[in-house]
Amino acid sequence: MTLTEFREKLEVWWAETDSREIARKNSQGALLELMQLYETLEPGERDLADQVMATWISSENERKRFDALAMADRFCIRAAVPQLQKAEAELAASKDHAAPYELAKVRRILLHIGA
Repeated sequence: MTLTEFREKLEVWWAETDSREIARKNSQGALLELMQLYETLEPGERDLADQVMATWISSENERKRFDALAMADRFCIRAAVPQLQKAEAELAASKDHAAPYELAKVRRILLHIGA
């Protein structure tokens, strides 16, 4: 499977799962299912998932970004380091009221990954 095919399938899976879990008022449900799915992936599929998670770190969708950050932290996804570093620089310059909190999270994840 190509990265594009994998990304498309994971995007659809995540959107359906997130929508279902939000309807159930279970805001963490999609993340928990994503973690379970990730643990079942073969090594080649994990490499693809790592690349997708890295791109989700820059997502405009706050829930998707939250899930990607949690995945990068939990599974030490090294492929996410460049996006985490980019997010760190952007958040450091941001005037958004939530930026300091997300910046602290990104920095903690970078330290955990060992970047």
